[in-house]
Amino acid sequence: MAVQDRGRYYAQEVTVDQDANVREQIQNALDEGDQHNWHLVGVSDVMAGRTVMLFWDTERPSFGITHKSK
Repeated sequence: MAVQDRGRYYAQEVTVDQDANVREQIQNALDEGDQHNWHLVGVSDVMAGRTVMLFWDTERPSFGITHKSK
């Protein structure tokens, strides 16, 4: 996985080989992102050329929650 320094979010293009196990190929990409401690925030539908886009947040998302000290 070639990662470019573009800030917090990363879009990963996964081109699946239809002659191989598609689920396993996508699972391998998810496992690789998990090794980086990234958080999956979105997935595209299969696009032309059998490509799926995985959208990662390279920081832990807060989901709008803030922690205030008392």
